[in-house]
Amino acid sequence: MTNNKGITLIALVITIIVLLILAGVSIAMLTGQNGILTRANEADTATEKAEIVERVNMELSAQYANALAGVDFDSKKTIEDNLGPVADNCEVSVTPGTSVTITVDSSVGLTVSEGSVTKSGTNWEMTSVSQVKQGS
Repeated sequence: MTNNKGITLIALVITIIVLLILAGVSIAMLTGQNGILTRANEADTATEKAEIVERVNMELSAQYANALAGVDFDSKKTIEDNLGPVADNCEVSVTPGTSVTITVDSSVGLTVSEGSVTKSGTNWEMTSVSQVKQGS
């Protein structure tokens, strides 16, 4: 009586087939239109847009506070420095005592492209950039 211990060729082939199926499913989950990598890139883009909007809104709020306190707006250079790295996507326009406007570059894909603080008579108004939608 022989006592053979080991794995059969059929069991080995079945194991390899199962591993190939798992590898195929894993690769499909990573790539493709709704894959993890695609969704991560979309989230990264959305985060960059939201950061631009947040920084622009924060700077407009600071300039609005200056206006309400009776202090003139900061200079264009100071505002661009406050915006930091997102200033490359924005155009800043300052008219002392009258208005400050921050326009977001359309290539960023923001539907709301301009936020401003303006004086109308004795009243001050602030328009903030608040919506982020995919654009062209």
